[in-house]
Amino acid sequence: MILVTGGTGLVGKHLVPALKEKGYAVRCLVRAPQKAEEILPGGVELVRGDINDPKAAQKACAGVDKVIHLVAVIREHGENTFEHINVEGTLNMVIAAGQAGVKHFIHMSALGACDNPRYKYVYSKWRGEEAVRQSGLAWTILRPSVIYGRGFNFFDRMVQSLKMFPRPFVPVPGKGTTLFQPIAVEDVVRCLLRMCENPSMVGRVIEIGGPEHLSYAQMLDRLLEQLGEKRYKLYIPIPLMRLVVPLMDSVLRDPPVSSVELKQMAIDNITEPDAVERNFGFKPRALHNGLKYLLPPG
Repeated sequence: MILVTGGTGLVGKHLVPALKEKGYAVRCLVRAPQKAEEILPGGVELVRGDINDPKAAQKACAGVDKVIHLVAVIREHGENTFEHINVEGTLNMVIAAGQAGVKHFIHMSALGACDNPRYKYVYSKWRGEEAVRQSGLAWTILRPSVIYGRGFNFFDRMVQSLKMFPRPFVPVPGKGTTLFQPIAVEDVVRCLLRMCENPSMVGRVIEIGGPEHLSYAQMLDRLLEQLGEKRYKLYIPIPLMRLVVPLMDSVLRDPPVSSVELKQMAIDNITEPDAVERNFGFKPRALHNGLKYLLPPG
């Protein structure tokens, strides 16, 4: 029995069917079972609750062999803060897993997780990792770069910028040189499946990304090419963006970029190009192939 938290998210809704196909019994901790039933395949056991509710976490972990903890927020909304979800929620799941005798706790973190409060999101992910590392459980931590695929992701934010900005221009933060290593969600799922099957990965923090280091501007080029869009890049100086982005934060409920994300763009989000092949034995797909999901059917 494997418990998946975040089963209806970008990674979860690809992971849960893959686990079922492998023959695992799967349980998901979800806040809205009726919505989850529409998204997830049949035969998945659903436990209603929240990762911050100790009773729900204990119920979800009871009788489970492995936990794959995917829940996290990349933006803060109301009570759903980095501290509450990424840190306290992870700690709560770790405690429940320990009490239930879970044999393996797999934690989805993020590439760039670090002990630096200046970068709020990745700092919260590092603190969540610390809760896992100090738990006494057998654990594995996966740190992916930006994930893309069917479901809301990094490239949907880029599309937001396209829709908000007048043609024929598209905004680029700063010089657009920040490096990323985008990885397809299907490849992340393959890595998680192999973590479930390979005991030698216990006690490791594994960083992964796609096969290419791409700048923000290069990823934008790939996206425009896939969408058949012709735009001129308008490079916006970071000092100006530092003035504009907080205004968007206050006016728009879900802006294309947040102040936290803008600050994070000062740091490249990359690891070794062959990280997946070296750790998991397969080559992840390149972005120009992975973005084909954006094309309409036929």
